[in-house]
Amino acid sequence: MNHAAYDALPGVRWSLLRELSKSPAHYKHRLTQPRDDTTAMRLGRAVHCAVLEPRQFAATFAVYDGVRRGKEWQEFADAHAEDDILSVTEAEHCHAVRDAVRGNRDAIRLLRKGESEKTVTWTDRETRIPCKARVDRVGHGFFVELKTTRSLDPHDFERTCAQLAYHGQLAFYARGLKANRRKTHPILIAVENEPPYDVVIYEPDEEFMWMGDEFAGDLLRKLSKCQKTQRWPGRSSGVQTLSLPGWLLSQYDEATSDLVFPKE
Repeated sequence: MNHAAYDALPGVRWSLLRELSKSPAHYKHRLTQPRDDTTAMRLGRAVHCAVLEPRQFAATFAVYDGVRRGKEWQEFADAHAEDDILSVTEAEHCHAVRDAVRGNRDAIRLLRKGESEKTVTWTDRETRIPCKARVDRVGHGFFVELKTTRSLDPHDFERTCAQLAYHGQLAFYARGLKANRRKTHPILIAVENEPPYDVVIYEPDEEFMWMGDEFAGDLLRKLSKCQKTQRWPGRSSGVQTLSLPGWLLSQYDEATSDLVFPKE
């Protein structure tokens, strides 16, 4: 199933559901005003295609090696109106990531099994909300998500997972696969987005997945409540207290003894 067909399916996807972690108002806005396609989003799709479906890359992405203006560019763009168009540098980046991932012994072992870009649909048992997901790779007993990252240091990547709610995403996908009677455990293939494009395979632990499942469940319950009441509030109501972060306060405490105040 291509992206257009997947987009047309009914159901809430993770990228939309996650907006509820900001507020119901953010979810409602994103529901009616989808994000504009950006260079980063296009490049992300291209990297995933190069790694997960390398034979489809040339049929899906066109590469233009000139300046994007003038008659020649317009003719090329018109001829590839149905394709995503990459620069030569972007295409080289995709191929470098592909070679790094598929050159990793553990990663290629996972990618040789199963089905890439697997569409999953289900109805959440508790809230009865229709859901959908497009999982990078689903094999027998496991599923894989490919993530590019600035740093593969475990502490840095743990922080990235928390900030980008990868735990919620993986748990959401696990719910969908379980609803389709697919007992699986998640695996993350993490690859640096800059040379040398190092690769690390991460397997989330039980606490990671438990917290993710709690997070995804809370968001679905919040969505159900908003849908029933047709109320979509913002982050908070009333007047909120504003404080400075602890790190700034500690720096100020350390520096006060050295401050020299000018004479008036």
